[in-house]
Amino acid sequence: MKRTWILIGVGALWLSACASEPPTGPDAGTELLDQVVTTMGGWDVLSMIERQELISEGTEYEPHQAVRPGDERELNIFNKTVMADFTSGSMRLQFNGDRSYPSPGTVRFSEVIDQDVGALITPGEDEDSIERLQGSRVTARLRDVNRLAARFPFVARDAGDLVRAEDQVIGETTYQVLEYTDGGARVQVLVNIDGFSRVPHSVIYHETDPLYGDTRNQMVFSDWRPSQVGATDEGRAISAQLPFSQSMFLNGDRYLEESFRNIINNGTFDPDTFAIPDEVRNAPEPGERVLSQITLRRAGMGFGPLPGYAEVPIVAPLEDVAPGILHAVGGSHHSMVIEMADHVIVVETPLFEERSIGVIEAIQARFPDKPVRYAVVSHYHADHSGGIRAYGALGATIVAHESIVPFLETVLGSPSAVRPDTLEESGATPTVEGVGSEPMELSDGTRTVQIVEVPNDHAAGMVIAYVPDAGVAFVSDLYSPPNPVDADNANARAFYDAVVAAGLDLETVVGGHGGTGPFQNLANVMN
Repeated sequence: MKRTWILIGVGALWLSACASEPPTGPDAGTELLDQVVTTMGGWDVLSMIERQELISEGTEYEPHQAVRPGDERELNIFNKTVMADFTSGSMRLQFNGDRSYPSPGTVRFSEVIDQDVGALITPGEDEDSIERLQGSRVTARLRDVNRLAARFPFVARDAGDLVRAEDQVIGETTYQVLEYTDGGARVQVLVNIDGFSRVPHSVIYHETDPLYGDTRNQMVFSDWRPSQVGATDEGRAISAQLPFSQSMFLNGDRYLEESFRNIINNGTFDPDTFAIPDEVRNAPEPGERVLSQITLRRAGMGFGPLPGYAEVPIVAPLEDVAPGILHAVGGSHHSMVIEMADHVIVVETPLFEERSIGVIEAIQARFPDKPVRYAVVSHYHADHSGGIRAYGALGATIVAHESIVPFLETVLGSPSAVRPDTLEESGATPTVEGVGSEPMELSDGTRTVQIVEVPNDHAAGMVIAYVPDAGVAFVSDLYSPPNPVDADNANARAFYDAVVAAGLDLETVVGGHGGTGPFQNLANVMN
């Protein structure tokens, strides 16, 4: 069931906080920050926190992997330890998760950031592997440290552009607002001024997302309690008010609930806590330091670095499947390219823009006189639709199930000013066409492509693309040829049943994952 949260989300209504205008600007920002810090214990007390060890447990969600847009999908339950040295700018994160999606299993990794260099450590059966941490993941982790309750006041104070913005009313609650810049990203701090609290409600970073473009990434604080940071000469505890629970949201969709079992201030760390081997330290860092939550959300599913994100376009070899039908392969996610008389149809727009640009460049080299006229989205999950904006920039018509058309129209209508992409730069307004329970036909008079609905429990609004003259169909997630599958696999059964119900004369299956294979292999199992 979808939960309702009082958050800053897409389409939120902002009202004037009161009849008289509140003070705004730099001086008002400094005054408000001082008031907040006083509530938390004062500058002197917060300044005593030089190191923190945060021991937590919680649940991660992935809104872009739910059955329907706007729903939730639980990824894992986890326990986590973060050790941060604020004096050196170093941190270490140890993550242990019990994963429920995309398949049951465990997720274990550590990340170390020593000042400006990051490393990813993955446990192995014989020995741990260690590699340079992706630039985007480094930036996202440092962002998380900078919005900790013990840290953001100092980041805001030292930003150089701290201001108090206009008050905001969300629901029945009035918030005072601080704004500043951190690492090139615009940040808002909402301060709850109802009652006597005057504690920070949340910290919001305005960042980028491959699918949504500009996003609001919001950490919401709760369960404020005293946390000892030192002691007087007489032995009395000196404490700061800190939150012992936090939630995280992306454009209003929850993706984390976390509670701290313990917050240890100014403990002692082992000297090797932030050690990174020279061979890793000297290795090139993959990708640009683009601030985006996507790399951290993938980590919770047990996936390593996101190859190609914020890098150069990914090379996408085109492998012949049948005359005029090609498999655009590379990495973990694939597309299918269908040659028509005077244009090209691309089925599947996965991952992110760099992936789509790689496919587009391969198509232009192979078919220089045939533009991409249609881009078909098999389902809305971010790893399968994340590159859609690049096709919208081309002016291609987007084809998807009618139930996810509103979602895709929102995605394609979102600005991407934080990190301008090709759609932002083109100024195009893409058209999205929906497929219902009856197949849609895309035809040029010589070749027809059918887009067919597949009822299933993995993702509502799933479709496959079928080319009758070649006996070829493309499917994602439900079945990955030529890999074996059990007869009780519900996703594979859904695909098989849809093919039979539609009367498709299917010979070859092309996978969004995996490779290609005879449909008969699946039929033999399902029969």
